[in-house]
Amino acid sequence: MTAPEAPPITLRSCADLIASVPYLLGFHPSESIVVIAIVDDRVHFVARGDLPGATPPEQIARRLVALLIRDAVDAIAIIGYGSSTAVTPLAEALCVALRSADITVLDVLRVDGGRYWSYICADHGCCPPEGKPFDLTTTCVGAAAVYAGRVALPDRTAVAAVVAPVEGAVRAAMTEATARADARLTALVEGARAAPDTGSPRLHSMALGNAGAAVRANARVAKALRAAGDEAVDGAVDRYRAGRRLTDDEVAWLSVLLVHLPVRDHAWEHTTDDDWQVELWSDVVRRVDPALVAAPASLLAYAAWRAGLGALATIAVERALAVDPDYALARMVDEVLEQCLPPSIMVDAAHQPHRASVRRERRGPRRRWIGPHTGLGQAS
Repeated sequence: MTAPEAPPITLRSCADLIASVPYLLGFHPSESIVVIAIVDDRVHFVARGDLPGATPPEQIARRLVALLIRDAVDAIAIIGYGSSTAVTPLAEALCVALRSADITVLDVLRVDGGRYWSYICADHGCCPPEGKPFDLTTTCVGAAAVYAGRVALPDRTAVAAVVAPVEGAVRAAMTEATARADARLTALVEGARAAPDTGSPRLHSMALGNAGAAVRANARVAKALRAAGDEAVDGAVDRYRAGRRLTDDEVAWLSVLLVHLPVRDHAWEHTTDDDWQVELWSDVVRRVDPALVAAPASLLAYAAWRAGLGALATIAVERALAVDPDYALARMVDEVLEQCLPPSIMVDAAHQPHRASVRRERRGPRRRWIGPHTGLGQAS
């Protein structure tokens, strides 16, 4: 029997809108600009960015409006979190940029210290100059969001802590398990190379014969790695689908096999938006040897993105790229997060993951727009 689908959450006020944001993002934002894009009376995606630093507000506004036009959204709401000095320049730039777009602006708000201000509403009875106080505990949004399975952590740091590397005795145990997995992998490779050569006896040149034997040995190694890797991936999927966990040795064995790209691609091809997929790769990312985190962190980023967990997806991408800045799958997910692209654009690539690539070179730190989010399915 399947669980009933959570009903849509109706937002009737600015306070309701503000109360929904932490559950859409997965954490309570601060010093941020948040854009909620709506199509057919439902949340289409949510984007969050840090308040402008060195980047001119006008540049951010133009880029955001281009994304909104590309996705053909019906309406948007914009909420800035922080002081007037920090929020107002960007809010005003967004209002100017949106005048040329055929997009309904529901409101542009600033939130700070338990009050909100509107940059659109001029009615002092509705939106007084000193700001309107609100209390998140008086709305039904939080309870409805929890019922729908959403959580709101205190801040982005708390999201990162969910997948932070294990430490202490747990880390020591994983280090030992990884050493055992390395030894097991070495034995697998050596065994495949030493298997009887079944190549053609009609090779006339000794040098050519040696080369052919080497090629066949490498093919045997690749086949052995793929077989072991597929078995490890499928076993992990079955385990977490059933609500159980891998042992330290199983996590370590999976992690050394994921270095082999066909194994990583097998895992990628079988990654869905199920909650247990996020749990699987979150657990592996926490426990894996830090030097081997690129593959599982990329898989976590992809699973989290598909599940609408943009903040977690971004943090996972950052973990992967910190270890390997050129890791192709991480860079691909990084690109789609940067562009707020929907998960459907990955369908074709998932059928041919070995062709993963991105069009641009990384240019160092930049402002992060998190999205898209499937959200809570609110009616606005």
